[in-house]
Amino acid sequence: MKPFEVNVSSKYGAPMGRHSAPLADLAGQKVRLQRVRFVSGDYDQGGAYWGGAPEAGPLYCAWNENGAAYRRARSRDEAKQKFPGLYFYR
Repeated sequence: MKPFEVNVSSKYGAPMGRHSAPLADLAGQKVRLQRVRFVSGDYDQGGAYWGGAPEAGPLYCAWNENGAAYRRARSRDEAKQKFPGLYFYR
């Protein structure tokens, strides 16, 4: 399961975003990179609220079995630049 699909909803409402691993923990590792699709406005598929206006740009997630990190970027190429030191699967 993708990290942004894990259900985080609770009786107290949606959390603001998700925990992001420090990039140093993922440095030199191969990761998957995917744009996070929002449902119901600014909520990801697991129910976390990300907020932001249209000018904030899309959200991208880089992850592997050791953790996940999130960044806003206008394109996949820009997102790759915001995750320095990581290697990406095609």
